[in-house]
Amino acid sequence: MGKTEEHRQGFLKRLAGNQAGNAMAMVAAAIIPLAALIGGGLDMSRAYMARARMQQACDAAALAGRRAMTGSSMSQADKDEAKKFFDFNFPQNTFQAATFVPVIQSKPGETTTVQVTAETTMPTTIMKIFGYQTLPLAVTCESRFDIGNTDVMLVLDTTGSMSSNMTDTDGTVMTRLAALKLAVKDFYDTLGAGSDTTGRIRYGFMPYSSTVNVGYSLPASALIGGTTGETWNYQTRRRYISSYTSSTSYGSWTKTSGSTTNGSGTDVGDRWTCPNDRSDTVTSTSSNSSNPSTTDGNGVITTTGTETRVTTGINYTNGSCYYSSNKYRKDWTSVTYNSYTEQRSTTVTQTPQYSWQYGQYPLDVSNYITGNATTNPTSVTGATTDANGTTVSATNTWAGCIEERDTDSSITATTSTTAVPNGAYDLQIDTAPTNTATKWRPHWPDVEFDRSGRWLNDNRNNDYRSGTGGWNACPSKARKLASYSSRTAVPTGMSSSFDSYVDGLIAIGGTYHDIGMIWGARFLSPTGIFATDNGAAPNGFNISRHIIFMTDGDMSAYDAVYGAYGYQKLDARVAAASTGNSDLTAIHKRRLEMLCNAVKGKGITIWVVGFKDQPPTGTADSTMLDTELQTCANSSNHWFMAYKPSTLRQKFKDIAKNIGGLRLSQ
Repeated sequence: MGKTEEHRQGFLKRLAGNQAGNAMAMVAAAIIPLAALIGGGLDMSRAYMARARMQQACDAAALAGRRAMTGSSMSQADKDEAKKFFDFNFPQNTFQAATFVPVIQSKPGETTTVQVTAETTMPTTIMKIFGYQTLPLAVTCESRFDIGNTDVMLVLDTTGSMSSNMTDTDGTVMTRLAALKLAVKDFYDTLGAGSDTTGRIRYGFMPYSSTVNVGYSLPASALIGGTTGETWNYQTRRRYISSYTSSTSYGSWTKTSGSTTNGSGTDVGDRWTCPNDRSDTVTSTSSNSSNPSTTDGNGVITTTGTETRVTTGINYTNGSCYYSSNKYRKDWTSVTYNSYTEQRSTTVTQTPQYSWQYGQYPLDVSNYITGNATTNPTSVTGATTDANGTTVSATNTWAGCIEERDTDSSITATTSTTAVPNGAYDLQIDTAPTNTATKWRPHWPDVEFDRSGRWLNDNRNNDYRSGTGGWNACPSKARKLASYSSRTAVPTGMSSSFDSYVDGLIAIGGTYHDIGMIWGARFLSPTGIFATDNGAAPNGFNISRHIIFMTDGDMSAYDAVYGAYGYQKLDARVAAASTGNSDLTAIHKRRLEMLCNAVKGKGITIWVVGFKDQPPTGTADSTMLDTELQTCANSSNHWFMAYKPSTLRQKFKDIAKNIGGLRLSQ
């Protein structure tokens, strides 16, 4: 085997082929991109944490700003409240961010939505060596009430006590009713208008006292009087004929047949005696025939007829006795009737003497419920006053208040509240009005009288003031559920705006919570007489239903009130006529408890707000509100007390916020 010859290589060639020390060159080459990668990650991580913190601040500000809103768009106070929350969650210079001012506003085109945007920068660290001095930070968020479909019935105590004054915290003096009107408007501003696409809100109103004014919201078929000639029984009066005075008038006699003959002569006596008078032999027979009687509008009966007289015989006329030719003499003349027949007309007039009878009598109400001026059947020509001389109104026009349908008078203060009795149609929310027992009746105070003959609408004292006193109060007209695009817009089918309606509420009458609650539920129910309007929303989503029940007083029932249950002292529909006021109140409270259970059983949420004068310090709210109203609310978190106008307004805002459900929309 031969020997291999090795040749020695040059330095550069050996260096190029030598792998020793290559790692150092590679690390040196990678230092710059590696520094950029690590520095970028560190700065981006800081920016991410800063943005996350900034987004939290944005969300908090948007929620706080929307919760603070009570108008249809943000006020400066609302913006200040939102900024306070932003600054608390992201103080200036957090993560060395540059000073900035977040933009807080009502969203253009959707002013009830709060919109918050913020932009700033934060300095880099390592990335500075690569020319990047700052990183941008930007966030945006929105908040609105997620209302879905919401129906709200505002059942409002508008009784006489609501006209009394209250002094607010700032010294402003206003009536309780004025405070309520402001609170209701605040409620609208807080909850909003809603729309059929993103969620519909409807508002309804049920002012109440001892009855409710719902008649013109009902179809005629739901009312007695919807059919011509229908009557309802009232405690009233009616005229009756106690006797007649009679008079007869006659025409002149007219001959119809027969004849008469005249005669004369002288009778002669002796020298001492006058001759006797000649005696009549005439006889007459009479007969009468009558026509059918007629009676005029005043009850006067008139009977006409004919009287026939037949005369036969001689009728003498004797002269005076005289003496002539030594004898007494007497002259005479005569008329001889030969079947002499005459006739004359007769008129017999019987004038009735009227008296008033007091009791429960039927009156035709078919014209009255149309709203036309109706003649008062208890005021007639010649008898327009009551037993005390008070003039009774001649014509009446129905205001729209109703008497309730049939009830069960066996309900007492201890009757079970688990179910409404079958015969208590007045407490049944959805039972259809199909007959006399289940239809409603017009409230007609102008025809009401007590048994003494006193017109109960007579203005004699404050308790009996016509139209304003507690005994016959008719509150403002109720209003069915409707959507209002604004407080000043007039919805289709309505006669006025939200504001105009609220401003027109009046304070009148006494406090019967049960009548307000039942009609609030009827106007809200999806399965009752308004099912066509209330059954479903146009957008197809579920409907949340709420009753906001506001009262400034306790339940107070009186036997001398003419309200939804007639005139209790005489009609005795709720209890015996002898039942005292305290027992009547207890019965109505039990009826309210039945109603509240039935209303909540339909899935309706009940909120209760009591509104009274400030009690002594330390007084618990629970002692200021009827227990029945506390338990009527869905929970202890659903009833409140307010003692100042500003507090009442805040309670209404709080309820609206709870109903609305605040959420972030972006």
